Amino acid sequence: MIERHIVPTQYNNNYSTREHVSVYDRTMWRWANIENMDDFFERVYDYFQGKGLYCILLARLLNLMQVTLAFMIIFSTFLVGCVNYSEITSHHKLSEVIEPQCISKLSTTKVLFLSIFITWWIWQAYRFVTDLPALREMNNFYTHLLNIPDQDMQTVSWQTVLERIISIRETNPNTSEQSPIRLTEHDVASRIMRKENYLIALFNKDILNITIPLPFLRDRHVFTKDLEWNLSFCLLGFVFDQRGQIRKRFLKEKNKHLLVAGLKRRFIFMGLLNFILSPFIFGYLLFFFFFRYFEVSLINEYHKNPGEIGSRGYTPFAKWKFREFNELPHLFRNRISQSYEPANLYINQFPKEKTVLLARFVSFIAGSFAGVLALFSLFDSEALLNFEIVPNGTVLFFLGITGTVFAITRGMIPDDNQVFEPEKLLRQVVEHTHYLPNEWRQKLHTDQVRGEFCELFDYKVAIFLQELLSVIFAPLVLCLSLPTCAEQIISFFREFTVHVEGLGYVCSFAQFDFERHGNVKYGVPGPVVDDEYYLSKGGKMEKSFLNFKVKWNVLYCLFHSY
Repeated sequence: MIERHIVPTQYNNNYSTREHVSVYDRTMWRWANIENMDDFFERVYDYFQGKGLYCILLARLLNLMQVTLAFMIIFSTFLVGCVNYSEITSHHKLSEVIEPQCISKLSTTKVLFLSIFITWWIWQAYRFVTDLPALREMNNFYTHLLNIPDQDMQTVSWQTVLERIISIRETNPNTSEQSPIRLTEHDVASRIMRKENYLIALFNKDILNITIPLPFLRDRHVFTKDLEWNLSFCLLGFVFDQRGQIRKRFLKEKNKHLLVAGLKRRFIFMGLLNFILSPFIFGYLLFFFFFRYFEVSLINEYHKNPGEIGSRGYTPFAKWKFREFNELPHLFRNRISQSYEPANLYINQFPKEKTVLLARFVSFIAGSFAGVLALFSLFDSEALLNFEIVPNGTVLFFLGITGTVFAITRGMIPDDNQVFEPEKLLRQVVEHTHYLPNEWRQKLHTDQVRGEFCELFDYKVAIFLQELLSVIFAPLVLCLSLPTCAEQIISFFREFTVHVEGLGYVCSFAQFDFERHGNVKYGVPGPVVDDEYYLSKGGKMEKSFLNFKVKWNVLYCLFHSY
């Protein structure tokens, strides 16, 4: 049991009674009596990512909880149940095609969907209110103990936040030099990413079987947000307790068969539950990704540049493959963002003569029509709206269509002065992603590597469709694919978990244990590890160590584990 202490304030104040305690004293008392360090640092980091109290409140109020969800519910209900689409062609006003008392005429299925969404909205609103005291406490911690006011939160770096926390460690008996609890940049990152480090290792070692168990698709990995939520519940919720610590029974060999059976049951149960709730999950994913992802990522880009309608992004699977041990989310986003430009240039390097020839032809035809229509509208401005080329098809309508087709096809035609050097560009991508499988070496210029890279760097439209199709694939993966690797998963947690004094049980890869996992192929001196099972693939641990050292400028001893 952690002994509680009350640390006196360093400032003179007249509030000495229990009923009149200054904000500083109250904040200092809470800091000195933290019981769950993992939860505390996660909240500190979430507050940093949210850019302060008022930004977090505004974001949750407008974008994440009430306004966005309410808009989705109301707008979706209006579109589905209140508009008579068969009457649109014969009327010219919205009021003429709206069904009177449409809510009372909704079918049972639509009412059920609406009830679920409203219940969810109420739950999110309740969480918004109940989170306010914790956010206020975190605001006091930043303001009074770290001397970082809310107006500085948008520009302060995480390194500065961490340095100030370390500077006040002596005021907390649980983190002082005499305390067994460790408080360094590495320890804080290990606490925040205790669970994520295990997932990074599972993806790195290809232990998770997330292939589609269907003919012709068995070699294709599928990992969407839907599957990520399910995996978090089935696996992380099974392995870790409510305090975020790994359950001791997972560290004992004698419990293996019982744990494997339990994990398989969780996978199959969630697979069946996903299948039963698939209509509701599909509705949620459709609205969630359409309104939040598709509109923002695709339509906005289309308005800026119609030629970019086929823009690409990294898949969720690729992001987990690229993620490194102890790499916090904002650092990972910064690193991966730098790879987008060379990645797009690399994709566009490969010859696509048939596509280019067709694009040139369509662009010429569409541009010719658009030019003629534009000149026609200059001579007679009223014709733009009133002159119909075909029934119900005005000049403005066809000018918009041909102009859009022209812009898209022109965007598909590469620059005539483009230099063909795919290998150089892919190496620039690798500099940021730190991902270069052995199968790609000496083949960076080949179409085979391009195809495999495109599976990781896919069209955003395709990623959006994969999220929707996960309603079909997720139950299959959960019921048929993931149970086959349950034994490997349980063994992995037992074999790659180490106990660190003052930190608890963590993934051994995240501790940069070079004595046990060091790979001489990636510059680690010392004896060769005989069993490759205990090595990270592609030098993931060694790259993570170097990246962490560069980011934090920490002079770690390479052989600290000795």
